[in-house]
Formats: sequence, C-alpha cells, structure tokens
Amino acid sequence: VERCAALSERLDLFQVLLDHPDALEQLRKRPLKGSRQWHVWLKLDCGNGRAGVLHSEPGSLQLAQAIAEADGVELTGVYAHCGNTYNCRGVEQIQTVAQETTNLTLQFMDKLKAFGISCKSSIGSTPSCSHPVQDMGKLSEVHPGNYVFYDVQQSMIGSCTLDDVAVKVLTRVIGHCPHRNQLLVDCGWAGISLDGGGKLPTGYAVIEGHPNLK
Repeated sequence: VERCAALSERLDLFQVLLDHPDALEQLRKRPLKGSRQWHVWLKLDCGNGRAGVLHSEPGSLQLAQAIAEADGVELTGVYAHCGNTYNCRGVEQIQTVAQETTNLTLQFMDKLKAFGISCKSSIGSTPSCSHPVQDMGKLSEVHPGNYVFYDVQQSMIGSCTLDDVAVKVLTRVIGHCPHRNQLLVDCGWAGISLDGGGKLPTGYAVIEGHPNLK
C-alpha cells in the first residue's frame, strides 16, 4: 500500500485494481496527501475464474458501492478479463466468450447506474480484442495484453496468423548433444512461448527457417 501511495502522490495518474473489501479498507486507512484520491478499478469475474468478485454475487455490487462512497477513494471503473478465450480455437469460439463477458459487464454497469453510480467499463484479453464483437463498442475501453506484438500461441488460438507476430526471440546454439539428438540454446524458459504449454507441433516455439527442429 505504501508503494502504491508513493506513486499515487507523485504521478499525475496511478490506478489500482481490487476485488476484496479488505483491500479497500487498506486504502481507506492510508489517505493520500494533498487532497489526492485513490483511483480504483473493481475487478469483476465474468467466467474467467482467476481474479475478481463474481459478477452474480450480491457482494460485487456492494463492494462497488463501498468504493464509490469511501472518503478519499474514487471508483474509476469496472474491469473484467476474459482470459477464458485462451481455451478457444477459432473466431467463433473467441467471439462467443467476448460477447458473454461484454454482456455481463454491461449488465453490471446498468445495476450500478440504478444506484446512481457512474464509472468506466472495460474488458480485456488479446483474443477478444483481436475479434471484437459489436457490443464491445458500448464499453469505455478495452485492455488487451500482448495484442500489440502477438506470439505463436495467439496464432494457435486464432487471434492472428504467424505473419502478424511482430517479435522474435534471438538465441544462440551453445551446445550439441548427439546422443540425445539435442541442441542446447541460451534462451530462458520464459523467453519462449511459455503460455503455449509445449502444445505446438514444434514444442514451445517456431524456429524460423527450420520447420524440422522442435
């Protein structure tokens, strides 16, 4: 909280994301200097199952109200990450998840309006933002992640083609083990397409110009 407070007091805009009343209480206990306010986004779980208050639970609406009413705190927006698009294959499946997440987020915003609460709305995930549904235009913003670069895993999902991938990892062959039929490279584990989980035909990466290598 102190690190976030220091940034909030120093920068023109610093925003935090929370999904639990205890987190809000920590912010309330640490008012910002100079009449500044905490800029808070409420994280909403619309089926991704990773982080966020469940959209259907009464507690999610109560937490949004508590943020909006807290002294020294502003409810900047509501954000849902549709990371469940990463289980999809192809545009139709991706858009089905994107539509559901958008619908649930917009429905939550309508509930907030009924209580006189107005703030931004946003969803994110590279697959959903790569194939947006029309209703996403009713949201304030979208927050995709590696959409700006793409990677091999995104091409597997159907977010893009391999030609759309704008970054490469440069590594060197530093060893050869004929008895294992292996080359050793000095590329870190996380430097390659870790999210792909080794499910590519070539393992964890596509090696440019060498489709026979895995």
